[in-house]
Amino acid sequence: MSKQLLEYVKRFLQGEIPVDEFVESYDAKWKAERDSKELLADDPITSEKLSTFFCFADLYNPNDDRFEYEFDEKRLRAEMQKVFDGELGD
Repeated sequence: MSKQLLEYVKRFLQGEIPVDEFVESYDAKWKAERDSKELLADDPITSEKLSTFFCFADLYNPNDDRFEYEFDEKRLRAEMQKVFDGELGD
């Protein structure tokens, strides 16, 4: 299913899925994979990417009074694109 999660992220990054829909459904999809232990079958890089996307989605806040560490839609998409493209950081 991780390929499905990556494809879902790709569709979001291409603008095919609205941000609020993505954040809510990615959260549910990722948790379902985690709870079913499917995530354990992923290679380490894919696992890290999917977990990072989950964390980033959790940091999304559409309100103007967001904390500095929270993401608006533009920042969410930009940070996710970096990870999707392979920039995982250290």
